[in-house]
Amino acid sequence: MNLDLRGEAMGIIQVLPRDVAGSIAAGEVVERPGSVVKELVENALDAGATAINVEIAGGGLDLVRVSDNGCGLARDDASLALERFSTSKIRAASDLNAIRTLGFRGEALAAISAVADVAMLTRTAEELEGTRVVVRDGRLMVEPAASPAGCSLAVSRLFYNTPARRKFLKSPLHEAELCQETVLRYALAFPGVAFKLSVDGRERLVAPPAGPLERAGLALGREVAAEMLPVAWQAGELRVQGHISSPAIGRSRRDGQHFFVNGRPIRSGLLAVMLERPYAGRLAPGRSPLAVIHITLDPALVDVNVHPRKAEVRFAQERAVYQALSQAVSAALAPFPIQETLGLPGWPFPETPSAPLVLAEGSPAYQASRQAEALGQVHNTYVVARAFEELIVVDQHAAHEAVLTERLLAGSGRAPLEPPARLALPANEAERLAANLDALADLGWEIEPFGVYGFVVRSLPAALAGCELEGGVPALMAELNPELEAGHAPEALRERLAARTACRAAVKAGDWLSLEQQQALLDELLAAWSPSTCPHGRPALFRLSVDEIERRFLRR
Repeated sequence: MNLDLRGEAMGIIQVLPRDVAGSIAAGEVVERPGSVVKELVENALDAGATAINVEIAGGGLDLVRVSDNGCGLARDDASLALERFSTSKIRAASDLNAIRTLGFRGEALAAISAVADVAMLTRTAEELEGTRVVVRDGRLMVEPAASPAGCSLAVSRLFYNTPARRKFLKSPLHEAELCQETVLRYALAFPGVAFKLSVDGRERLVAPPAGPLERAGLALGREVAAEMLPVAWQAGELRVQGHISSPAIGRSRRDGQHFFVNGRPIRSGLLAVMLERPYAGRLAPGRSPLAVIHITLDPALVDVNVHPRKAEVRFAQERAVYQALSQAVSAALAPFPIQETLGLPGWPFPETPSAPLVLAEGSPAYQASRQAEALGQVHNTYVVARAFEELIVVDQHAAHEAVLTERLLAGSGRAPLEPPARLALPANEAERLAANLDALADLGWEIEPFGVYGFVVRSLPAALAGCELEGGVPALMAELNPELEAGHAPEALRERLAARTACRAAVKAGDWLSLEQQQALLDELLAAWSPSTCPHGRPALFRLSVDEIERRFLRR
């Protein structure tokens, strides 16, 4: 018996059967239904399609069909297209140094057919008769068929032979949303191409050929797009163009930032940093700008083969690309002066409070006798108060957040909006909002659908009356939208919505409060609910007893 270096029996290494190896390799390309959509849409774009139709059923597990009017495949090519390493996009290893297409590895269709059933219907413009290629349970069938020019690829029973992979997917609704986000990214990347998406027979996205700004409105909302600034910068073959949000608009996350390199959607933390750097002193701290940025450069200077899903790239001249983006954004923001003190404690310092804190009439705090007396602010962030034999220090943001959350959950009624607020949302956000209007109504929102992807907000929770919402109701709804994803129990969703609303509407660290405002916050915090933490678990206040103070001064 042969032994290895550890004394164990050898002869345990085997070459995996082709079907097992194929299933494992498929995981490099096909992680979920959205991966299938990505690969098929890329193939359609590489085929020169000017119109792409995507159909989803059962979250993409039952069906993903992508149809296009591209060049199509001849019969001999159609059967080869599903073989591993087959591709029309490269011929030699040297071609990898200058990729000009979205796909190139020749793995997508083979990987998909390893974990699903695939049916292709295709015809070139020169052919009179089309071709149907079917792969079911790993068996290939090719036959003549009537077909329009172009290609239609239907993928069904995804992961039928890999149940473990199906188990780790999200709900069908969530998977369908990810598919929609994928289609939206490519609609942004190629505004001249018409896209249509239907989910379970319902039309979810219709994007006729349009200009870049109109497509930005599809992803970010028409109201946001109307406030965006054009970006244009070029040096030689390096070009940066697109649109960015004005400093008046920002989000707490970077999900409104879209980057494309030679038409390929990518993610890049460094590009996000270079985008945000010129906003320093113009955009409030903790907020991120929105952007749709297209970077074009010589394909030989960008490596698109560094990520299994081609979601990241490597630049041969990184500094030049990052500086180009920073300079382009700086030029677009030039009309907006830099406020050197923006975000520092004490700025802004209005003569009168901009967001008065008002006790809810009838609440215990409204009726109580005062438990503590506000003395003033420290760092425009902490309220200091004195009570019987103790000193109280309150984090004004955490405290107001806690108070607002409790008001919202207690049901504070509605406050009419005059005039009502209009919302124009991206398609995916509109779908989420429409599905959760009842949950929002339970908190005091009165929202009605209005047109395609549009809504009218007629009332907001009474707990928010008097609170200044940065960016207004549309900005708040953009913050709430991620919480509306499926999967939360009704009560859990209600609590998450209340907490996110309170965080957005509460006074912030650095906001100046009058002594009356400080006292109102303190009274409601102590008398109404006495919460010790905000919804995120941060302490809202701490107390220093006389004993503790005397120990600090070595009197005890």
